[in-house]
Amino acid sequence: MKKTIIPVLMLLPLIGAAQKSYTITGKINGLNEPAKVYLVTMQSNQFKDTDSSTFVNGAFQFNGSVTEPQQAALRLKRVNTPETKYRPDMFDFFLENSQISVTAKDSIKYASVNGSVADREYRDLEAIASLMRKTIARIQDEFGKKNNAGVSVYPLEIRKSAGESVQKTVEELRKIRLMFATSHPQSFMGLFTFNEVLDQKFVPTEMESLFNNFSAELKSSPLGKKTLERINIAKRAQTGIKATDFTQNDLNGKPFTLSSLRGKYVLVDFWASWCAPCRAENPNVIKAYNELKGKNFEIVGVSLDYPGSKEAWAAAVKSDGLPWIQVSDLKGWKNEVALTYGINSVPQNLLIDPQGMIIGKNLRGEALTEKLKQLIK
Repeated sequence: MKKTIIPVLMLLPLIGAAQKSYTITGKINGLNEPAKVYLVTMQSNQFKDTDSSTFVNGAFQFNGSVTEPQQAALRLKRVNTPETKYRPDMFDFFLENSQISVTAKDSIKYASVNGSVADREYRDLEAIASLMRKTIARIQDEFGKKNNAGVSVYPLEIRKSAGESVQKTVEELRKIRLMFATSHPQSFMGLFTFNEVLDQKFVPTEMESLFNNFSAELKSSPLGKKTLERINIAKRAQTGIKATDFTQNDLNGKPFTLSSLRGKYVLVDFWASWCAPCRAENPNVIKAYNELKGKNFEIVGVSLDYPGSKEAWAAAVKSDGLPWIQVSDLKGWKNEVALTYGINSVPQNLLIDPQGMIIGKNLRGEALTEKLKQLIK
């Protein structure tokens, strides 16, 4: 597969349309009742109806402009047929400033689109990704089978081997996306795909070097600025650099500042009372704390609990028996410390040395104590 797929991807157009506005013309054949089409775009981080068009002889049209290509949708609403709440008649595509044509029969759900370079590149790449995701799903469905008693059909070694196959497929898909991104330095979809790779674990300095290969226009675009911001945030959590200081209130409402522990090893533990994996991990953290607390070591728990959930946070600290420092601004995923360090899943942690340098991250499991012992000399 790789020998034929990659060259095809690299032949895709590098430069999108240069015009400053879009025109979407559509035709739905066989639609025999009055209807309207709505253009749905992202507004204030939510998809909302942006414009609407009434059918004239089965045709519709939209005109406008966008600052850069973006994900959008066309939603068909029949006047005489109630719209299903969870299954609306919609078609997703990439909107850009170009002449875009949409054709469909009876329903817009399975429409075809022409004229959007970003959309065509996305669909070509997505065709490959879809095949690989199906492979992953097939392996998981087969080797995850259980009998009526709830016991796995396949022995542990075979399941482990299947898991390794899944991981290899996931990594291969990541490589394909990255190759597409780096071979399209002047393509919006190249930058968009580059951002998808950033959702995986990545080395910030390496990705910053690749990002710099994109055109100046793309780097200065809204998506380009967001991309660089993500890379810079990731830098703050990488080992070998100085930890960014922060101040948040503890459970008693008193401000705590990370740098007040300078001179000690500090494990900054990101968690939440609502996070089951975090609560399951707490016994391992307690064990590490009890064995190392007399060796110039401290833990700071940063809770990603939500507004109005201080009591739940306090109850979890008490129930789990967490004796270390606890802080939070009760903003959930918008916790200022989590945003500073690019935390988008929990549990996660950072180990900081007495000089304030990050020397480890995501140390967990039964081996947490041993890993900490190796790092804390």
